[in-house]
Amino acid sequence: MSAVMQKYATFISKGLISVLQHKYYLPLNSHFDGPIEQLLKYFRSSPQARLFCSSSADPPVKHEVLLKKRLRQESLQERATDETEEFFKLAMRKVPQQVVVVTTSVYHPDTSLYIKRGVTCSTFSSVSFRPPIVSFCLSQGSRMHSLIKSRGTFAVHILAQDQVHQGIHFSKPARDDICQFDSVPHVQGEEGLPIILGCLAVLLCDSHSYHAVGDHMVWYGNVHGVSVSETLQEPLIYFTRKFTSVGDEIFLKAFEDATLPFENWTHEAHLRMAWNYIKEHGKDGAVPYIKLYIQKYNERHRGKLRSTYHETITMFFIHIVSDAVVRSVNASESFEEFLSHNKHLMDKSLILDYYNKDTLSQEQARNRFIYPDKKDLP
Repeated sequence: MSAVMQKYATFISKGLISVLQHKYYLPLNSHFDGPIEQLLKYFRSSPQARLFCSSSADPPVKHEVLLKKRLRQESLQERATDETEEFFKLAMRKVPQQVVVVTTSVYHPDTSLYIKRGVTCSTFSSVSFRPPIVSFCLSQGSRMHSLIKSRGTFAVHILAQDQVHQGIHFSKPARDDICQFDSVPHVQGEEGLPIILGCLAVLLCDSHSYHAVGDHMVWYGNVHGVSVSETLQEPLIYFTRKFTSVGDEIFLKAFEDATLPFENWTHEAHLRMAWNYIKEHGKDGAVPYIKLYIQKYNERHRGKLRSTYHETITMFFIHIVSDAVVRSVNASESFEEFLSHNKHLMDKSLILDYYNKDTLSQEQARNRFIYPDKKDLP
């Protein structure tokens, strides 16, 4: 190669190197003084050169573009995860859940008394027959977790169909100043362990192990004692809906099946029923459900009723409860919290502030809704 050609090739190679460094960030030596053949040889042998030769001629992607792409991918992934969770919840609403109450107690030497606690669980399962092992789940942060961990023993109660009250009762947060078992028929078994009476079965367990899974703690228990009822009652089961309270799920399932014990069909139960349907469907959407299931329940228990279905009274309380729901500050409050903020709803005679007794006693008011004749609805 002549001196002129050599100088021209060196000039070309240096210019090419400069362009490559600027556009493609290749680690080339900017002081390369060899002939063009050596430069081409470099590209033939370098993995980075092979990457360069096989890639497009587009400029490198900037950090801002990469960040936007990553955020978009994460957003799509989160959306897919949310959709999976929603469909999972929908699928689980088709699965009947057995309702159990887990109880334990801790001895306090200062008072010489046992502190008794119970919690309603709907995630109960038999894990093994040999040896017999069962499992259930507690929400993360549950005080019951610490109590069972401290005591090491517990009892699992398989509730019967007529034990809706117990299922609702133990689903409520326990208060330190009130014993949960004051209103529940029970005995204190081995070493003060509270045993609820009337259950289909009771399993006495020693703690086997526990571990965290998602937003729950999964407990396993070695079953060392079993008591089975000889009654032919059905177990208490329910299908999950859109609520977070197990107590509400149990209550609505029993109400809609008309298996809710008549003694539990109280004024408060009427309010709980209306509150649940209104929260789920809105006032107008809740009306047909409330009417349908009240009449179904009344038909099943017609021999125990003092009066039949009353359209005006029903629609009045639907309106009053709906108004209180709309005025609620906390949309995620429980029914117990809702009642504590709207204590006037527990007054059975509240309707007499709006209607005269004679008006309500008319057959017309029983068959169709009539507006108040004392003061307007809120």
